[in-house]
Amino acid sequence: MSEHSLSTVLPPLRLLLLGYGHVAQALLPLLASRNEWLGNELGARPVISGIGTRSSGYYIHPQGIDVDLLAHEKNPLDWFSRTSSRIDNAEAFIRGGKAVGASILIELTTLNPHNGQPALMHIRSALQAGLDVITANKGPVAYAQSELQLLAGHYNVQFRFEATVMDGLPLINLAQFTLPGVGMRSFRALLNTTSSLVLSMIEQGYTLDEAIARAQQLGIAEADPWYDLDGWDAAMKTTILANTLLKGELTPQTVEREGMRDLTLDAIRAASAAGTPIRLVSQARRTQGALIAEVRPRKIQEGDILQLGKGTTSVISMETEAMGTITLVEHEPTVLHTAYGVLSDLVTVLRHRQAVS
Repeated sequence: MSEHSLSTVLPPLRLLLLGYGHVAQALLPLLASRNEWLGNELGARPVISGIGTRSSGYYIHPQGIDVDLLAHEKNPLDWFSRTSSRIDNAEAFIRGGKAVGASILIELTTLNPHNGQPALMHIRSALQAGLDVITANKGPVAYAQSELQLLAGHYNVQFRFEATVMDGLPLINLAQFTLPGVGMRSFRALLNTTSSLVLSMIEQGYTLDEAIARAQQLGIAEADPWYDLDGWDAAMKTTILANTLLKGELTPQTVEREGMRDLTLDAIRAASAAGTPIRLVSQARRTQGALIAEVRPRKIQEGDILQLGKGTTSVISMETEAMGTITLVEHEPTVLHTAYGVLSDLVTVLRHRQAVS
């Protein structure tokens, strides 16, 4: 079946995009490129019913715009805003999207590492409105994962967050769908690409400022790069993984955190020259019934699997009872990988709908 015939036969899958940064901008063309597959495999024809940002405003289109059409515009947000109705705020945006038939909120707003707001409030509102929610925002999940999952269950909707930890790598889904009952004991990981890149560049002779500038140029650093370098990004990811893989109830403040501020350039280069490069390591384990989690710079010894983490490569090594050690490596992730994590959650939501219908 051709894309054209699919567009005339399939009912629209109406989506709301809240936030329009790098991930959302990569998601639109990715959705368009998978449009035919989504139609053939899942009977879905993605339509954008709303796009909202704090800086540019919130807009609802009553009929929605096919993702193919929107993705091929030179400036999709500008074009969408000129053809749509402006809404006062994010909460009204969610209600307005629901009113025109949207069934999924894709929440991609900027991280607030201190409490996850206002994204947390927006996700709560969407779940209470009966919308499935997909997010790549670590804050709300790190601070309120259990609450949001309970809320989703209460309103019979789904809350998915694969892209919050390792971009598009199927880590959350792996634990949920492929490794049930495996008996997860602990994990060690390199989860923050900005710190790994900065440390790698310093080892090569670059200054700290030059390394940070490169991370910002690649679009992998948070708006304030010290959220990454002080370990907050890794602490939130560690929280999410500890709560998901090890059934914890941690918050980012309960993760022991030490960033890179006290590392000197000479110490970083000397460790690398000795074959034991320094990286910001996340780890969590259960000890005598207690869940202990931490993020801190550590020398990676020769032969350690975490030495695979060169440049922006991310690594996680998990110790399990039934499967021994399992290691996953994400080589040089880009923003497209994160967008794919969102797409994979969309597929999971649709497959769940089919299973219960």
